[in-house]
Amino acid sequence: MIKKYAIKALILLLSVAMFYWIWQKTDWKSTAETLTNASILWIIIGIFPMLIAHYLRAARWNQLTQPLGFPLNKRRSFYAVLSGYLVNVATSRGGEVARSAMAAKSEKAPVETLIGTVVVERLVDLIMLSLMALLSLILQYSQMSSFLLKPFKPLIEKLYTFPFWVLLLGTIALITVVILIFVWARKKWILPLLQPKNNKETETATGILGTIKKFTQSFKTLFILEKPVTFWLMSIGIWIGYWLGMYCQTQAIPATQMSTIPMALAFMMFSAFGIIIPLPAGAGVWAAIAFGLEYVYGFSGANSQTFGMFSAAYNNLLMIIFGGIAYILYMVEIQKIEKSTANHDLSKQ
Repeated sequence: MIKKYAIKALILLLSVAMFYWIWQKTDWKSTAETLTNASILWIIIGIFPMLIAHYLRAARWNQLTQPLGFPLNKRRSFYAVLSGYLVNVATSRGGEVARSAMAAKSEKAPVETLIGTVVVERLVDLIMLSLMALLSLILQYSQMSSFLLKPFKPLIEKLYTFPFWVLLLGTIALITVVILIFVWARKKWILPLLQPKNNKETETATGILGTIKKFTQSFKTLFILEKPVTFWLMSIGIWIGYWLGMYCQTQAIPATQMSTIPMALAFMMFSAFGIIIPLPAGAGVWAAIAFGLEYVYGFSGANSQTFGMFSAAYNNLLMIIFGGIAYILYMVEIQKIEKSTANHDLSKQ
């Protein structure tokens, strides 16, 4: 208990320190003027790609739970995902547990198994984040390389001396080899090892050992997906939705309206790295975006802080509104399910 409260106190202190640092650096008069001139049209347009991304996340979650024998209702899982984001506004990481608990209640699935699939989801997001970071580096090489790859710049510049067709064929060959190795390992080793033998035994297991079994069985689901192509296409769609949402945010306020779509991808990377910092209310996101705009892209400190604050506030407000609506809709569905179950039990009597 002491350790638990000490960690919470440390996170709270970090949040306060981060907000104090942001408060000191922000020109609040200029920020207020910028935000009052924000484009309502771009703010509204930006909602749609974000909601589509969240819906794809819920659908992708269902892809992970299906092979384990626990298909999720797409509508209720979408409500659970949005409600989880609502919890994240206050607790940073509590939303992952909250949405698993909500889905466990409505879909009658073990919460440990659902939490395990969320962990798998995060591993997939890490892969996608790495790929998007690589794409950002390619599209914005001059800006990103000068900041991130300075120690490796001589090696990268030497690679650029090779003919384009050599680099292209080499990349294709490397990707092909990796795919072939994965397909071979999946068929010959991974699938036989991970194929479920007795789902009922795992489902009914109790105690600490049962909890561990339910949690760890989720890690095999990535290798036994029923529609792997659909799964990865949805993963790409999620991050494209975030990318487009970020671009709409840049166009909403005068401080960043000159930003391009490739620049928006880099801003999204800053935001994603800020999310990794476990601070509530978007403090990490605000600081990471402001830092990236100022030190990588050369935006003024005032404009950097203004956009960082706007982006964090925009996403928090989005999650509060739609997360709140989703939670209400979820509870209505739960009431219907419980009423239907009660009526069914009465009819049996």
